[in-house]
Amino acid sequence: MILATEKLLTLARKEAESRHGIVSGYVIGSAAGGDPVFGGTADVDLVLIHEYEPALLREIVPLSDEVHLDITHHSKRRYERPRELRVDPWQGPAMCEPIFLHDPTHFFEWAQASVRGQFHRPDNVLARSKAFLRRAHTSMRELEGEQRWLRGWLRALLETSNAVASLEGFPAAGRRLMPQLESKLTAVGHPEIHGRFLRLLGAERFVQSEAEEWVTSWTSAVNAASKLSSDPELAAGRRDYYLGGYLSMIEDGSAVQILWPLLSTWDRAIHAISPSGKPRLHWPLVLDTLELSIDHASRREAELYDLMDQVEGVLENWAERVGA
Repeated sequence: MILATEKLLTLARKEAESRHGIVSGYVIGSAAGGDPVFGGTADVDLVLIHEYEPALLREIVPLSDEVHLDITHHSKRRYERPRELRVDPWQGPAMCEPIFLHDPTHFFEWAQASVRGQFHRPDNVLARSKAFLRRAHTSMRELEGEQRWLRGWLRALLETSNAVASLEGFPAAGRRLMPQLESKLTAVGHPEIHGRFLRLLGAERFVQSEAEEWVTSWTSAVNAASKLSSDPELAAGRRDYYLGGYLSMIEDGSAVQILWPLLSTWDRAIHAISPSGKPRLHWPLVLDTLELSIDHASRREAELYDLMDQVEGVLENWAERVGA
């Protein structure tokens, strides 16, 4: 049974208050926006700020079969220079409109006030967008060998696209990132960036009728990987969270919108199970179909670099237009 948003926030607050050494706790993402449920499942993105360096960076805490807490752990030290966080492309937006759950010393309130101050000023918006583009270039330079090439390339593709999407507000993320990205890029006046994002993913070769078969194979891979890996993204709760979203989009006739999160999590699962010799179920065929296998790496990298150049021009034109 899916719980109401207020009940989810109450459970998240209790979790924050039950932990030792917690300075502050706040909720971000879809739960903070009041829309956590999708495809019959939900997560609550809870950030806990610790007095000292946390032992874990991330953990998944199930609340029911359909709902879990996705907890990110930060050190208090991370927030000591909040004006720098204002132009961090992920952290800045996360701190802009969260829900405060636990802040007895008002530490997070202080940090958040500095982040929100002039957050939407054009030069700060541009700084976050440029930071995404720099990260994309770094991701491309750090592309690893055959087994991990796709992971870095997908990350660079999302960072490049979010460089433009962030001109309109917060970056796209999570299982609904593809429809979010389309909406944001259209709103900022650059739907052509979304079109190139889709083409780079091989969307024109994706067949809606094959989506359920791909998701079935994805589920098998994630099930196998969850027994071999401690990666929080492969935990059972995350599997059901993504699966609910995938099936909902397939039923709506928008299966292409699952591609980026499906490929990203599937790649993680394949990397986890490869040393065990377990079968890779459909994965090579998927990569060949989308032309995202290592055989196509050189062309895909060149295409992504070309998109980066286009995005750089978009940012320059935007800055000139708004006086950033």
